[in-house]
Amino acid sequence: MTERGLSMRDPGPAALSRLVANMQRGDSHLILERFGADEPEGDWYVQVRLQENGVYQLEYRDGVPAEHYRTLTVSLTKVVDALVGWSNGQTAWRSGFDWTGIGHWFADGTAGAAGVAGADG
Repeated sequence: MTERGLSMRDPGPAALSRLVANMQRGDSHLILERFGADEPEGDWYVQVRLQENGVYQLEYRDGVPAEHYRTLTVSLTKVVDALVGWSNGQTAWRSGFDWTGIGHWFADGTAGAAGVAGADG
């Protein structure tokens, strides 16, 4: 889902690339979710936000708040590769980033992510 409420079922690599390339600086974001009868219980998603300074804030959650991670990058290609890898059920895409566990932000059941100015390449 995008900030405009656009929802797509099973977007492919080309669609994901277009969606990321068309993100606007500021509060532009994209969320990919897994849900359905075949999926494990919990929240399974990856999301990206393009910050005002041109840095992508990439996060993923593997079912529970304790397994919520964030990284920063300026690379559109790395973001698209991560989204495509995630949507294909792969985990190798994670190795291209330095991740920070942010599960403690959600310990009280609320969500909230703060923008940070740094980024990896």
